[in-house]
Amino acid sequence: MKYIAYDFETTGLDYQKDQPIEIGIIKIDNLGNIEEHNFFAKAPEPLSDDTKRITGLTDELINEKGIDLQKAMEKMFEIMGIRKDGFDKDVTIIGHNIICFDNLFLYRYAGEYGYRFPARENFFDTAGEFRALLIGEQKFVHECDFDFHDRILKMNVKGARYNLTAACKHYGINMDKDAHRALHDSLYSLKVFEKQTGLSLLKYVAKEQKANSDFTNNLAIKHDENGQGMMNF
Repeated sequence: MKYIAYDFETTGLDYQKDQPIEIGIIKIDNLGNIEEHNFFAKAPEPLSDDTKRITGLTDELINEKGIDLQKAMEKMFEIMGIRKDGFDKDVTIIGHNIICFDNLFLYRYAGEYGYRFPARENFFDTAGEFRALLIGEQKFVHECDFDFHDRILKMNVKGARYNLTAACKHYGINMDKDAHRALHDSLYSLKVFEKQTGLSLLKYVAKEQKANSDFTNNLAIKHDENGQGMMNF
């Protein structure tokens, strides 16, 4: 089984008119090899003040490092094993609130560019799992993880916050990097997934090397010129 955590930073909240501008992916294959990918897509117009404030991204960064949106999405599909004739079935795709947000963008562009969208059984939404814990809901016998999380996230129930920051705090995960950056949020989602499932996918050093060490230092990932990297355990 392969595991992929992903996250979008976007120009806004409307998947029909807004678009991704940053893509973060962490991919773990069945041998324990970890890849991390982080790249940007050009936006058709300047970023809004809200987008800049929330993400920390700038027009200068997007203009300098961004690639054409279709190329960015096709690059993402290739990494994730999503093809025009099908998709990798032995993969779990992980993210926080992807059912209500990121997947809507992913589905839109898969359709626009002629790619097959993965089956429901391939997705695990850590927000749905965390909210179910908070409100005391259990998965029905017939439900796959996606259907369970979809039902939970659509329930009209008032309760504690279940965003990624709240989930990390609940599970004792140190958020030492800025939230609302795609690669960081992919990592935090993967850490939450580990806590929720009992799996140990990221093999951390026993102690923090430095209090301010970053993700790439902790995992000793070797970057290539495209900003991608891989580490074998």
